[in-house]
Amino acid sequence: MKVEDKAHEQNIKLKKDNGCGCGSELNKETSQYRTENEVGCDCGGTDNPDESHIKNPKKPKIIADQDFINDFENYAHSIGIKDIGYAQIIPDLLIRDKFIQYPNAIVLTMEMDKQIIEAIQGPEAQKLNDSAYKKLADISYNLSDYLRKHDYATEVAHPYGGVVKFSQLGEKAGLGWIGQSGLLISPELGPRQKISAIFVSITNLPIKDDKQHSWITDYCEKCGKCIKACPENAIIEKETCCGEKETEFVKELCIGCIQGCTSCIEKCPFDEKGYAHIKNRFDKMNSILKSKKIEI
Repeated sequence: MKVEDKAHEQNIKLKKDNGCGCGSELNKETSQYRTENEVGCDCGGTDNPDESHIKNPKKPKIIADQDFINDFENYAHSIGIKDIGYAQIIPDLLIRDKFIQYPNAIVLTMEMDKQIIEAIQGPEAQKLNDSAYKKLADISYNLSDYLRKHDYATEVAHPYGGVVKFSQLGEKAGLGWIGQSGLLISPELGPRQKISAIFVSITNLPIKDDKQHSWITDYCEKCGKCIKACPENAIIEKETCCGEKETEFVKELCIGCIQGCTSCIEKCPFDEKGYAHIKNRFDKMNSILKSKKIEI
């Protein structure tokens, strides 16, 4: 099979499943937190123009060796990217119907400055929040140019756009796990990060099936601080059609993007104390509970 034919085989039209979702592929392999539109806030909700400076190659390469992946990651880190993961796009990861030329994604995270978290919600906080989105978008297009320069085709999923569910994509890429707030919680940054993605023609990305952060679901069920902290009650707990509990993020009530509210991040123990501290405490508590059950 020719290289061009292999690439063509991967061109797909992905569609959403608007059903119950209890038995969906995504919910089986990821956390239980969900919403009708997206897990986590989708601030933009519109398509954004391609701001890459280099045009896509006419005959894009589809294979990248490990040296190129290493060079790409080193460059990404040098210009402000905190963590990088890889995932394949499945229908449930899309917010709406959209033709995805290349279903393999490079997932990028960038740290949100503490100034954003500490700012009181309002115009100034919103301005800081918007600046963070713009910064990550600029970095993402810079990395898109890097890939195109090396003859790989790309499409940037703008961090402020409404194409892909970033929290779920980050979880699928093994960068962390979704908490009750609907935000991705990562070892490096907790919930304090912005996420973007680059759809790329590379078919052999180092995708990992990593669920080492899945314990976060159990911890969040016992915590619930983000639910109490939300000033607009945009995070609610409800019972699913299968009789289980899930936390739903109500996008229409969230004022994160219109007023720069970050209450759910500020009160999250993963931001206050850090991932390692919370994991250590969680493991010790489980060990104590397990020993008590054995004694009984």
